[in-house]
Amino acid sequence: MSNLVSGQRYQTTSDITASWVGSPEDDLVLSWGPPQNSHMMNNGSKMIGYQYSWLTNGSRSEEWGYVPDYALCEQRFLVEGGVITRWYSSGDCPKRPKGAKLIPASTPVPRPTL
Repeated sequence: MSNLVSGQRYQTTSDITASWVGSPEDDLVLSWGPPQNSHMMNNGSKMIGYQYSWLTNGSRSEEWGYVPDYALCEQRFLVEGGVITRWYSSGDCPKRPKGAKLIPASTPVPRPTL
């Protein structure tokens, strides 16, 4: 998961999800597509959510005699005034998602704020 020689690690799903805080909701929707669910709160804020299943034991698990094992990743965002202010990422999300970039190993993995 990390490259100790260069002092870097790969982004986690939490890093990527947290990076949207401060961004307009429209930017997230343009990047990720429409959310699978949303809920308007009484105070005018909105909760939007994305979820997807991913294969946890490799794409060739059947060839190797394993039963495919899937996990459900859920990511939620609180939107206030059109801007993302808080986030949540379930523990079943991939630790190293597709497209993860190398970042400094000293960067702490963010904790959900929802």
